[in-house]
Amino acid sequence: VPDFTSPPTEKLVIYELLIRDFIAAHNYATLTDTISYLKTLGVNAIELMPIMEFEGNESWGYNPSFFIAPDKYYGTKEALKIFIDSCHANGIAVILDIAMNHAFGQCPLVQMWWDATANAPALNSPYFNQVPTHDYNVGYDFNHESDATEAFRNIVFTHWITEYHVDGY
Repeated sequence: VPDFTSPPTEKLVIYELLIRDFIAAHNYATLTDTISYLKTLGVNAIELMPIMEFEGNESWGYNPSFFIAPDKYYGTKEALKIFIDSCHANGIAVILDIAMNHAFGQCPLVQMWWDATANAPALNSPYFNQVPTHDYNVGYDFNHESDATEAFRNIVFTHWITEYHVDGY
C-alpha cells in the first residue's frame, strides 16, 4: 500500500510473531488470513521473528545464512509481499527482527574468507572476527567495526525496506 504510514513509535502495539509456532501451516498465506484476528487484539505492528534464509527448517531463524532471501520454509517472496501489503491495508506496520550480529556456515561471506586450519573465518575476512568478541557468541561473529560489515548491513536493511516495504527492523 504506497500511502501507508506507520504509527508513531510511542503508539506502537507490537505483536512479536514466530510464524512456525503461531499457525500450524507456518506460511505467509495462512498468516495473511489471520490479520483481522490480530487487528481485533488492537495490534498495529507485527514484528516477525527472523524470516531470512536460515540453516535447517526447524529454527527461530537466529542462525541466518542468506540475509536478503526470505526463508523458503514460510512460502514464496510473493506471498510475503501480499502479507505485508495486507497488513498495511489494515493499518498494521511490519517490523523485521534481523540478526545482524552473526552468520552461519552456509553464508557466502563466511565461506569466501575461511581458514580451514583454524576452522574459523580467516584473519583477513572483511566481515567476520576470527575469534568472537563476546562470551555468548553463536555462529560466526560479524566485525561491526569493519566498513565492509557496515556496507553489508546497509544493503540488507535497504533491501527489506525497498523490495518488501517493511516499516522497520
